[in-house]
Amino acid sequence: MQYVESLGQEAREWLLALFVDAELNLLAVDTIARGELASCSVPFDRIIRRAFQLEAHAYLLVHNHPSGDPRPSESDILITRRLARLSADLDVPLLDHLIIAGERMMSCGDF
Repeated sequence: MQYVESLGQEAREWLLALFVDAELNLLAVDTIARGELASCSVPFDRIIRRAFQLEAHAYLLVHNHPSGDPRPSESDILITRRLARLSADLDVPLLDHLIIAGERMMSCGDF
């Protein structure tokens, strides 16, 4: 996917949300936040509100690490866990949170 592949080359962190329907068809790709060299805020309310607007069944998050290391930071893991719990409670599950760095991609793992 062009949206996702190009993130690996960005100099600043970007956070995208990919919203899907019940059959996993893509409904929308939204830029949720643009950050600094090593951080990007995660506006939970904006993500959830957009999911409801689209009547999305679920969503994925994708962000980049300009450092070139796709391993999730402790902050990435904690934020993903919090957002996954909130999303599950609101019946719009977070399917995955992927991190892209250069040509590599990694999931934030089990949450």
